[in-house]
Amino acid sequence: MLSPLATFVCSAAVSSCYVGSIYLLPSTRTRHSPPASPDPLHDVAASAPAASPPRDRNHPSVIKARLLAVTLASLSSCAAVPSILTHSQPRLYPSYRDALPRATALLGLALPATTPDLARLVLCPLGLTASLFLGSLYVAYLDGDLPGQRGASTCEDWKRKFDGCKGVRNYVAAPLTEELTFRSCILAISALGGWSVPRLVFLSPLWFGLAHVHHARETYIALGRTRRALLIATAQSLFQLAYTTLFGWYASFLFLRTGSIIPPFLAHAFCNAMGVPPLGWALRVWPEKKLAIIASYSLGIATFVYNFNRWTEPALFGLTPRGRWGWL
Repeated sequence: MLSPLATFVCSAAVSSCYVGSIYLLPSTRTRHSPPASPDPLHDVAASAPAASPPRDRNHPSVIKARLLAVTLASLSSCAAVPSILTHSQPRLYPSYRDALPRATALLGLALPATTPDLARLVLCPLGLTASLFLGSLYVAYLDGDLPGQRGASTCEDWKRKFDGCKGVRNYVAAPLTEELTFRSCILAISALGGWSVPRLVFLSPLWFGLAHVHHARETYIALGRTRRALLIATAQSLFQLAYTTLFGWYASFLFLRTGSIIPPFLAHAFCNAMGVPPLGWALRVWPEKKLAIIASYSLGIATFVYNFNRWTEPALFGLTPRGRWGWL
């Protein structure tokens, strides 16, 4: 078993490796235009040699470089777990090869034995996640944003949303690498440290939340390094910390119940696609639909709560559970 200090150090190393990879190379870093001088006669920026053109986190070259960096970081972290196993339990796992099967299970990378079990592993947790967004889906219907609702134009809108570098980042690469790092690796390390299930669910996602704080720096610089920029960056960072930690609780629950990284990854991608539920905006835009909007949100929450355990039952996925949990 890992000591508390070793558990903390390994978890911190995994998190730092992921976030640090984003800033490690010049190609992964953003560039912003220097703020203009208030005195045009002493505009240093104007008299300085021409700098490289600015580029933010959505620039295609930045996206590609960062995707490569975080992919390598997450794969390296996964590859380190068997070594941690051999260190923490040398009698059971004397070599890296001996530790591989157990590490694969701990990381949630093992697939169900049958196709029906795999289908349920995909559909049941994803349906549970979608039920929570029933209100948002109804609002999207009112706005004509569901696929095919406005014919070819809506399909083109969705194609543009999911196509290209941003689509790959937002809905495939970022959810997958983040879940591999902050769910698979962090939970595996924490379990090897002897953490209880409540600690695994509620404390381990703090690493995931803290890993998003670095966005505050980019926001602060992009908005001009002013006092107002600092306030906006801080507010956004605190909201993101709360939101990602809350999602982390849910994703950790899915991981522990299903023993697989697939449900947390699909939930992550779906949440990225839906965004924050626009309840306040919807009530302002469609006041005549107020009752229907509130009812759809309420029904979605009720469905989510009612099926929270039913649609994540380990037996659905061919697992022999330990108590309520399909993992460990």
